[in-house]
Amino acid sequence: MSTKRLAILVGGGPAPGINGVIGSVTIAARKRGLEVVGVYDGFKWISSSSFDPAVHTVPLDISRVSRIHLEGGSILRTARDSLIKGGAVDEAKVANVRKVMESLNVGYLVTIGGDDTAFSASIVARAMEGRLFVAHVPKTIDNDLPLPGDMPTFGFQTAREVATGIVKNLMEDARTTNRWYFVVIMGRSAGHLALGTGKAAGATLTIIPEEFGDRKVRVEDVCDIIEAAMIKRKAL
Repeated sequence: MSTKRLAILVGGGPAPGINGVIGSVTIAARKRGLEVVGVYDGFKWISSSSFDPAVHTVPLDISRVSRIHLEGGSILRTARDSLIKGGAVDEAKVANVRKVMESLNVGYLVTIGGDDTAFSASIVARAMEGRLFVAHVPKTIDNDLPLPGDMPTFGFQTAREVATGIVKNLMEDARTTNRWYFVVIMGRSAGHLALGTGKAAGATLTIIPEEFGDRKVRVEDVCDIIEAAMIKRKAL
């Protein structure tokens, strides 16, 4: 039997640094003698009966990926498709993925994404019954993967830097026009990016969900906090 291939796919939303991860994985795999295949659009096509390897995959080698870390986006694109439907595992999709992995002779799968992508990857690993080794590269700002507390996921620093620049510009506009701006930072139920941005920009107030714990928060509570901060700043 020929040497097993390594496949790479990206799921979830875009983030700075995806191409850097794709490039690093490809280079490391090629140096170990593995063929590398990139899968377009996450689990979207490999879980579909309309999968076409000529259209939905691309061979990757060192010459192809050696400079992609300088590019934004993802050369493999990304999609939010998962192997879950209605809260349960979609066995038809899992069967399609298993069929694709076997037909492409994939023995190693590297997934890049958040909790949905990680869970889908674990489902595939179980379905392959030891014939597929899976490694997941965390790509999330939602704090939805069990990572060490001092280990930010890739792209966080870039996202914080870009968001900080935007907030600083808004703060200058606010000072010039005598207005207040309310900025919402992505992160689902995690406030890491919001807190990092607020601290770096010197925002008047940063509200994050972690401050409230399990307590139910009303809109009125948030409004009171914001109003108090505005009054205090006005008094200074």
